[in-house]
Amino acid sequence: MDPDDSLKLTAEFRYEGLQITADSRDDSLKIQHFLMDGVIVTASRTPVEAQKAARIVTVISKSDIARSPAQTLNDILRNIPGVDIRQRGPLGTQADISIRGGTFDQTLILLNGVNVTDPQTGHHNLNLPVDIESIERIEILNGPAAKSFGPNAFSGVVNIITGNSNPNRIRASLLYGQYGLKGATAGISNTTGKLEQFLSLSRTASDGYIENTDFSNRTLFYQAEYNLKSGIIDLQTGSGAKNFGANSFYSLKYPDQFESVKTEFISLKYRNRSAIRIEPALYLRRNRDRFELKRDDESFPFNHHKTITAGLNLNTWMVHRFGKTSMGIDLRNEHILSNVLGNLISNPVEVRGFEDTYYLKSYSRFNTSLYAEQAFSPGRFLAAIGVMAHHNHDLSGFRFYPGVDLSFRMNDNMRIFSSANKTLRMPTFTDMFYTSPVQKGNPHLRPEEAVTFEAGIKYTGTIIKGDISAFRRRGYNLIDWVKDPSPDSLTWRSANHAEISFTGVETSLSLTPSEENQDARIQSLRLSYSFLRADAEQGEMLSRYALDYLRHQVNFSVDLRVATRLYSSTTVTWRDRTGSWQNATGDVISHNPFWLADTRFSWKEKHFTGYVEASNILNTRYFDFGGLIQPGIWVRGGITLNLEYSKKKSDTV
Repeated sequence: MDPDDSLKLTAEFRYEGLQITADSRDDSLKIQHFLMDGVIVTASRTPVEAQKAARIVTVISKSDIARSPAQTLNDILRNIPGVDIRQRGPLGTQADISIRGGTFDQTLILLNGVNVTDPQTGHHNLNLPVDIESIERIEILNGPAAKSFGPNAFSGVVNIITGNSNPNRIRASLLYGQYGLKGATAGISNTTGKLEQFLSLSRTASDGYIENTDFSNRTLFYQAEYNLKSGIIDLQTGSGAKNFGANSFYSLKYPDQFESVKTEFISLKYRNRSAIRIEPALYLRRNRDRFELKRDDESFPFNHHKTITAGLNLNTWMVHRFGKTSMGIDLRNEHILSNVLGNLISNPVEVRGFEDTYYLKSYSRFNTSLYAEQAFSPGRFLAAIGVMAHHNHDLSGFRFYPGVDLSFRMNDNMRIFSSANKTLRMPTFTDMFYTSPVQKGNPHLRPEEAVTFEAGIKYTGTIIKGDISAFRRRGYNLIDWVKDPSPDSLTWRSANHAEISFTGVETSLSLTPSEENQDARIQSLRLSYSFLRADAEQGEMLSRYALDYLRHQVNFSVDLRVATRLYSSTTVTWRDRTGSWQNATGDVISHNPFWLADTRFSWKEKHFTGYVEASNILNTRYFDFGGLIQPGIWVRGGITLNLEYSKKKSDTV
């Protein structure tokens, strides 16, 4: 998991006087061992050279994912500095992601560059229709990025890149483990003339590690690219479904909760090849959620929600004598039908599949975001200055969110950088409308905003890479669920309750001798540490999310070649979380620090890989959320088969 410099959506490579234009999503994986004068990447809306980028982005490659003792995206992200993954259920059932002390609603999620963030709640942001074996790489930007990616890029951005870098390959895998765990995935990639296609499907199920933690997850995903002389047409579509026992997920008083979620997604993009780049994209996402307070007991009415987000994104940029200029517009409509969230409607809508059950409420909002950015690079300096203008129909007029990124190259391997950015997050529909005997939303919430300053230094060598950065984020009008700490107080209320300033330091170091020597005993060695401190002005109220952050986080991983074909991978993490939680009797309990360790042993043949792995090998008793005990040691194993059914002739330059 090497630190890189950009969210790579488009790239150009110049090598010994030749120029290769690469538009596919696997560019960096194919050419990472070549020496190049410059790599032009999309760190923001304006492409910049990777070595000049003024931000640190962690890039997790396909080989990193394959080596890791992980079965889900959540397991991979858990070991990234500054990233906080909090699970309610295991193996992708449900997890929240936050970055640099932000809440789970403050991280923007992209799938191949398309916004898939859920407006109902951040609990659904990682409901993606792709399995881990379909991911080519993951790119994580720590810090705000409103000027480039819009609202909700508040504390960070995660971009998941899918596909298969092999043009004609069949992949199949089987998984088996404790607690009745069974899984299967399959995928096929095909290149015929100008058409490149990729199809994958998966299913994973378990009986659960304790009562009412059983789950069944499945995904189906299709991706196609058609190459024209003028440009590339890109289509992606998929669906995912999760059904799981939600033991005490949202209240410790109700251990029999259950949830069923189905997510469907489609997008269509075009990228031209002219000097003035024009990249329009259309997308549609639908998420249906059914929550049962008592499983299969309709005497407690089920909560039904259906959210639909539709958007048009247009980005254009060009290179000229004064640098690089980018402009764009993002139009996004967010709509919900629910029997809990929204405003009452005069004509209820029937819930499909449930007799005499209706959506009684609805709410819609339309977002308009305008972008402009200019980058220029005199000598060893690089500067990128941009602004986003945002309008929501609940707000009056446009609000402006500027940002500037600066960097200076000290030598071929070392660069110092700094940035200043302003950002925002719109309240979710749950923040605004959710009401229960113990919770009360607020439809009059204002957007939460923050200003962040950051500076750091990074070193990028052939084998050794490292970085260190420090930041200060001042947030105001922050949204959280709060309550009086008295045991007699039962109601959590959503409010713009706090001003919180976060001060943080992040550092990482990686050693990858295998890039120079494939037979090296140490394939990779990585160590990272992050520290956070919050200065909060929020009175005596008990915070549910905003102040439950990782104060200290240590991540260590080592990948070894044990023998000729035998490999091992081990990850260790230490988490020290601040904040507290309230048990079922009303007692306030502080979080305790804990260690976690996972390991995997793999035997690799040309077309076959077999592995045995175990998560939480220390058998640590721990909570990501107060009172929700997570699994102890969990042993599993599997096999993966990769077959090339035809060879594509190599292109020559």
